[in-house]
Amino acid sequence: MSNFKQSICLRSVSLTVGALGFLCMAMPAQAANVPFNFSGSVAEVHGGVFTSGGSGVNGFGSALPVTGSFTFNSGTADVLPGDPMWGLYANPIQNMTVQVGNYTASFSPGSSVMQVIKNPGLGDTFKVTLNGFSGSTVNGLTPTTFEMELVNPNGNVFTNDHLPTTPPSLSSFASNQWRLVFSGVGNRVQGALTSLVPLPAAVWLFGAGLIALVGLGSRGLASRKDS
Repeated sequence: MSNFKQSICLRSVSLTVGALGFLCMAMPAQAANVPFNFSGSVAEVHGGVFTSGGSGVNGFGSALPVTGSFTFNSGTADVLPGDPMWGLYANPIQNMTVQVGNYTASFSPGSSVMQVIKNPGLGDTFKVTLNGFSGSTVNGLTPTTFEMELVNPNGNVFTNDHLPTTPPSLSSFASNQWRLVFSGVGNRVQGALTSLVPLPAAVWLFGAGLIALVGLGSRGLASRKDS
């Protein structure tokens, strides 16, 4: 191999390693974006979205599975900084996707609220509310709102009212509920969660590293071919 070609190969390897090092150093800046996955099932269907035996797109029946994911910015400022027991966070949700049976609805950055209530002796609550969903109509009705609420009446789950960077354990709550609301009055599908887990940060780093390797490797090959 000529000195010129060796120089190109070494430069390509250096760029790749440098890019991965940059990604590793840059990760803390992205650490505020926390992705959660969740799953559960349908327990109740109300109003016009009910269809006996429905699988989702044609209306909802009971016992359908629900899965979803959402990302929120844990660095969002508390609207009530002077209240140590009630954390109220406006528009922290970056995105969300919810699938109920074979029906999917999604949310892009818009109107969302997260609440963390730490009230010793009276109750702890973790609540997520999003307005502005999009998805196909179900029996002529459009999705509008998604809510998730976990309640512990003993008030012994949270140590403060900050946004969590790891999900609270479902077993710590006496009750939990999610619901997807549709246009009109009383049209909704709802149930309970069976899991609420974070997407490991290592997955994000690994994916970003692969993209960097593929992209820089391709440029290196192009440079060698041109030579």
